[in-house]
Amino acid sequence: MPKLVLLLRIKDGIFFVQEWLDNVEKLVDEIVVVDNGSTDGTFEVLQAHPKVVDIARTEGFNEGRDKNLVYAMARKRKPDWCLWIDVDELFEPELIRADFDRLMLRKAINKYRFRRFHFIDREHFTGSSARLNYSAGHDRVLWRESPTGYFEDFIIDSPMVKGISGIQINTNFRIKHLGYINKAIVDRKADIYRAIIPEKEETFQEMYLQNEKKIKWVDKRSSLEVRKLNWYLSYLRFKTLLPRIFNKVFGMIKTAFNKNSQPQTL
Repeated sequence: MPKLVLLLRIKDGIFFVQEWLDNVEKLVDEIVVVDNGSTDGTFEVLQAHPKVVDIARTEGFNEGRDKNLVYAMARKRKPDWCLWIDVDELFEPELIRADFDRLMLRKAINKYRFRRFHFIDREHFTGSSARLNYSAGHDRVLWRESPTGYFEDFIIDSPMVKGISGIQINTNFRIKHLGYINKAIVDRKADIYRAIIPEKEETFQEMYLQNEKKIKWVDKRSSLEVRKLNWYLSYLRFKTLLPRIFNKVFGMIKTAFNKNSQPQTL
């Protein structure tokens, strides 16, 4: 079977780390970690887990640096596939390793993406139009390892892995994002971001999920409620298909134009 290595960047994640390990240990073969200076016992919990095969520490906030470092660590483990999720994110409980093996054994597919749901509390996720449109997209990735893969070197909000070519499939596998259920954690995260990009205060306030509509989470994937939700999210995604195609084509044309308009050096 393919070897699957999970990449984690973390700082002071003790509130979630044991629950996260219990969730992902059944799905992956190995875990590699970059700890960005935890002081709450997170490092020690991770270091003691048998599936954490490599762990490094960094200082100073820099997401792009840390993501590329942990990717380099993962590559030393010779993975067939890599996976990225954060410590406050859990795969829905009915998923098992066989579900991932079925994905990874498909020869023609190089990347799979998963939907994330932002939770207000342990039992409810956000149900506003804006949040459901966000969940309709897919922003966590399982990818076939390739030497062309990399993370962009942004200090903050370094996005998904780049450079993985080939066919990509969006799945209906769900991830529970619990990072907003604890105000102290949100306060700490907002303070870190505020020190780097203070002009984004409006965005930081959105992390508190005030006045959000609540939707009850259902674990059972085969239930009518979950099927209806997946159908609706797929419909929302389909509605944005043409604008997304237009934006991608326009971006490619713009990039090509800018490249061709640059003066040539002799």
